[in-house]
Amino acid sequence: MSENNIPKHMAEKQPWTLRRLWKEWGDVVVILAAVFVIFRFVIQLAWVPSGSMETTIPTKCALLGWRLPFVVSDVVPERGDIITFWSDELGKVLVKRAVGLPGEEVSFRDGYVYIDGEKLEESYLPAQGITECDRTFVVPEGSVFFLGDNRTGSLDARFWQEPYVEISQLQARPFLAISVGRDQSWTGVRFLPRGE
Repeated sequence: MSENNIPKHMAEKQPWTLRRLWKEWGDVVVILAAVFVIFRFVIQLAWVPSGSMETTIPTKCALLGWRLPFVVSDVVPERGDIITFWSDELGKVLVKRAVGLPGEEVSFRDGYVYIDGEKLEESYLPAQGITECDRTFVVPEGSVFFLGDNRTGSLDARFWQEPYVEISQLQARPFLAISVGRDQSWTGVRFLPRGE
């Protein structure tokens, strides 16, 4: 094909202009911006590498969490809510269950948790009467006390140097767990219930 037969628009190299750039790449830019906004402010995607929440959340499980309420205000979770939060002490995002709320006293006796002296019913635990601790905690205002569901295998507030997580550190409330690996306590996709 001779140069004379090449269409003019192909023969001349068109300069890059903002209009041309937007026409060719605008859709990609909009999609990437939407994905960024969704995963920065609306939905959290988290990975659970340990078994501290077994069997509610299996080891090596992906979580989708509702982030928006925690972005727009300082939300106090309900007791029993599963929450992701940033741990300054451990330097990473953790997922645990809210057990002690602001102003409450959390104590332990005979393998059970007591809130202000009342025994806490924890039907979500895989086994009852296995929560061991010889300390009593008074949760400060503006903070939450978290425990893992796997009480014999969870590094949680009972063992941290700073056992209280400030509400401003809370990130999301997971609503969906996705477990696809082998040797899991369960596999598949499950919605995580809210509260007690």
